[in-house]
Amino acid sequence: MIHLTTETTFTIVDEAFGYIESFTNLEKPTPPHVRVRKMERMRFLLDLFGNPHKHFKSIHIAGSKGKGSTGIFLSSILSALGYKTGLYTSPHVSSYKERITIAGEEIEDSLFISLISAIREKLQPLGPQDFAGGEGPTTFELLTLLAFLAFRELKCEWAVIETGIGGRLDATNVISPELCVLTPVEKEHTDLLGKTLKEIATEKGGIIKKGVPVYCGYQFSQVSRIFSKIAQKVGAEITFLADQVQDIKKLLSPRGSEVEIIWKSGVSLSAHLSLAGDFQAENATLAALIALSFSPFQNKCTSIEMEMAIKQGLKKAWIPGRMELVREEPPVIIDGAHTPGSISRLVDSFKKIFPRRGILIFGSVLGKDVEAMAKVLSPSFDRIIISTPGTFKKSDPQKTFEIFSSKNQGTILELSPRKAFDLALELSEGETPILVTGSFYMEAEIKKLLL
Repeated sequence: MIHLTTETTFTIVDEAFGYIESFTNLEKPTPPHVRVRKMERMRFLLDLFGNPHKHFKSIHIAGSKGKGSTGIFLSSILSALGYKTGLYTSPHVSSYKERITIAGEEIEDSLFISLISAIREKLQPLGPQDFAGGEGPTTFELLTLLAFLAFRELKCEWAVIETGIGGRLDATNVISPELCVLTPVEKEHTDLLGKTLKEIATEKGGIIKKGVPVYCGYQFSQVSRIFSKIAQKVGAEITFLADQVQDIKKLLSPRGSEVEIIWKSGVSLSAHLSLAGDFQAENATLAALIALSFSPFQNKCTSIEMEMAIKQGLKKAWIPGRMELVREEPPVIIDGAHTPGSISRLVDSFKKIFPRRGILIFGSVLGKDVEAMAKVLSPSFDRIIISTPGTFKKSDPQKTFEIFSSKNQGTILELSPRKAFDLALELSEGETPILVTGSFYMEAEIKKLLL
């Protein structure tokens, strides 16, 4: 249990998370600077609090897309199997509380207040010189610590832990997981992870550990080869989704999907997903494969009970900002897609659900491949509104507008997210579907207008 003096206790949860965010936040724009010895700093923090990450079994997830969705599917299935399961994801749409949950279920404010108060009490006497590399902890490192403390306090048996960026040097890579999961990898964060797909895949594959089983979602062949080599080198058994699945049939709607998974063994599994999109069916299939074949779960119950748990878990699993229907008339879908690959999959699913051409609100932060995303999005929408994805990270809406307008003459620049949304509603005339995407920050700006 955490024991506090009353002088250090926060009173409201937003104030408590404000303290966490007051540290160096690498999710926000900062001057060019390389922080070193991140793993030592994270281990030092954990040691201060009795190594909470050693009090539960964990599953580690890395990848470029689908990490959060695969995580919620997995944690929801484990919950259906009777395990108390923590889930740590990032980023959030509306609140930091979204990042740390019990299989998607919100944790009470009072626990966050208590734990963050304890963190402040421990850190108050310390300065940067007390930490490895002479630099204090980052916001993400403290959020990771908070997640581990919460899962220990709530007596979780399992926790599904998503990396922040990369894998090899990520703050979460201090855990000793029971298994590792690698979702699809593509070019992203090239300023941090490397300029080539090979470099990025190598960083993501850095979570692979000796003797720990690895499960891989659908990957480019180059990425699959890299992961296979890493697994062989460290002595880890690796299973690829593509080798196990014959077909995935999907029937999409704005409120989810009906899915039939046909395994290469000939056996099939049907389930309803509350998360919409073709890509969610693949994330769900990866989670189902793990539940069916990872021996600790496989031996938990009979095959009939396992199938029921998978169906229950996949149906219950839900996470904000993943092809989320936030309004029905006109239909408004928000999604945090921010890579060319994820944008392509999103557009495919959006067009299957809404065959008529829609209206797009788009906002992207700096460092993303806007040119490639514009090539995918521009032909699919009659009107495109470029706006500002908040102020959390730097963006250049003017440059984004220039890129899109060169490909679609129906492109409009409206810097104010509120005015952009009002304009989209006016253009839709209550019928034309609206898609908001480009970053989690863009969808967050629009979603808060609807709260």
